[in-house]
Amino acid sequence: MDAAATARFGREDRTILGLISTGHFMSHFYFLTLPPLFPYLTEAFGVGYTELGLMMTLTYAASALAQVPVGFLVDRIGARIVLTIGLVLLALGFGLVGLAPTFAVVLGLTVIAGFGHSVFHPADYAILNASIRPERIGRAFSVHTFAGHLGSAVAPAAMIALAAAFGWRTALVVAGAFGLIVMFALATQWNSLRDDALPHPKKRDAAVARDAVANGRAPSGISLLFSKAMILFFLFFATLSMTSTGMQAFSVSALVTLHDMPVTTASAALTAYLFCSAAGILVGGEIADRTKRHDIVAGAVFVVTAVFSLLLVWFDLPFVPLVLLMVIMGLGQGIIRPARDMMLRAAAPKGSAGKVFGFVSMGISVGSAVAPIPFGWLLDTGRSEWVFYLIAIFMTVALVTVVVPKEIHPRARGNAA
Repeated sequence: MDAAATARFGREDRTILGLISTGHFMSHFYFLTLPPLFPYLTEAFGVGYTELGLMMTLTYAASALAQVPVGFLVDRIGARIVLTIGLVLLALGFGLVGLAPTFAVVLGLTVIAGFGHSVFHPADYAILNASIRPERIGRAFSVHTFAGHLGSAVAPAAMIALAAAFGWRTALVVAGAFGLIVMFALATQWNSLRDDALPHPKKRDAAVARDAVANGRAPSGISLLFSKAMILFFLFFATLSMTSTGMQAFSVSALVTLHDMPVTTASAALTAYLFCSAAGILVGGEIADRTKRHDIVAGAVFVVTAVFSLLLVWFDLPFVPLVLLMVIMGLGQGIIRPARDMMLRAAAPKGSAGKVFGFVSMGISVGSAVAPIPFGWLLDTGRSEWVFYLIAIFMTVALVTVVVPKEIHPRARGNAA
């Protein structure tokens, strides 16, 4: 391939990655459009925060439950149309809340938005997996993940500013309209996007048959999702999600209670952790493209995180060492994400990226939903040190999921780098 062709292909990569990452940005942005507006919603609809909490629970539940069916749909009809439909549902669901007359209508709209949100991981990863050159795929995964984190960071400030300037209803309508614009931009670039689907039944069946002959009856469909490899990956994603939830939501309270630390100090340490976690995602993308041993990268991060979690319990650290420790932990948690995605990519048979990423992404939702209960109970019962012990336990479980051998798909093994 000559230099000009290489440059053109590079531009195509950037275009594809920009489109998919923008969609991922919007998916995270939308899930944090309503929480900053809760004071307006309580007044407008005469509801309390319990009802608003129920609204968010229903939204997350709808997204989690739809992940696997959407994954199968991506592998059957292709990711592009599924992604476009999902973004439309997400934009309309949250945008029309600005026009909702009653809270019952709000609940229905946010459930629709939750279904729309479910498409992004199965569809995005199927497109990236098939559209980005293998030598750049780790960096592509990292940029995609970073874009989602950026959407979460931008949403609260943007929605508060829009609500202050134009009112909360207009703020939501504007946010919804922006999502539709992004959808139209994506639709105009369909020819640039490829995915891992095998949409024609005859072609799909022939490919599966060739796979079975060449690779010893590789599992497919539901049997693939309940194979040992996929169960381990589900647990892997869930424990990472539990760790993130514990650190983000409960570490400040645990540090304050455990070491009688000022809230400002504990909050500053958490802020350093969060910023470095985002930066670590981009660093992790570079690492992922330069090594085939993603399991070693993951295992090292798990060990460091577990050990440092114990140090937070055992030592009342001064400010600078505390922040440094949290910086290293945050970097590690960011670095692990592209490595995680690369390992899963290597285990996904041809034509199964949608269902595989949908299934393990459900583990993220399960982990996020389950983790607050034990962490909150530990703080309520005066066992604040166990917040960090539990994080260390989760990292140990995650380490086990990495070191236990998996039936890696032979075709994908060579593409793991």
